[in-house]
Amino acid sequence: MKHLSDQELMRIVQAGDYSPASEIYERYSGRIYNFAFRFLRNSEAAEDAVQEVFVKMMKHASQFHGDAKLSTWLFSITANWCRDYLRKADNKAKEADDVLITLPSPEQGADRDLEQRENEALVRKALATLTPEQREAILLSRYQGLSYAEIAQIAGCSEGAVKTRVFRAMETLKKALTGEGRGGSQWTNVMS
Repeated sequence: MKHLSDQELMRIVQAGDYSPASEIYERYSGRIYNFAFRFLRNSEAAEDAVQEVFVKMMKHASQFHGDAKLSTWLFSITANWCRDYLRKADNKAKEADDVLITLPSPEQGADRDLEQRENEALVRKALATLTPEQREAILLSRYQGLSYAEIAQIAGCSEGAVKTRVFRAMETLKKALTGEGRGGSQWTNVMS
């Protein structure tokens, strides 16, 4: 089934044969987990999100019409689940290590490792200053590679609103990071 497109796999699922669900899961579970984890900063909730998204995908397969990409539909389900989770948790997601930041390679020295950990802490702190809407827009655009049109569909807003959220998020992150006495150009590269 690896040779079938997402739309072809979903047509099979819509016909009542759930065997392609494992292929869809294989294609998208990692990306969905990463998005949910970055959005919620909670690994257990991100794991729950993955399970719920694929249960909803199978249960509501008839709602996928193929006019958008399957990834957009799945990220829409994920974003809605994450928003519901945050509402239920009174907008206080648990603090966890943020996978937006890359880990140092083994060949880096102890000084570089310490600097990397300090930088990770600064970026985590800066990301915590974003609104959930800004975090969602940044994660979907910069880390999942979705277009503004796809994000607008997921977020239920206009493309202009998405562009504004991404712009404001980037400005907030730059200010937060340069406010820590860091050079702006260094952090622009981290967030691009």
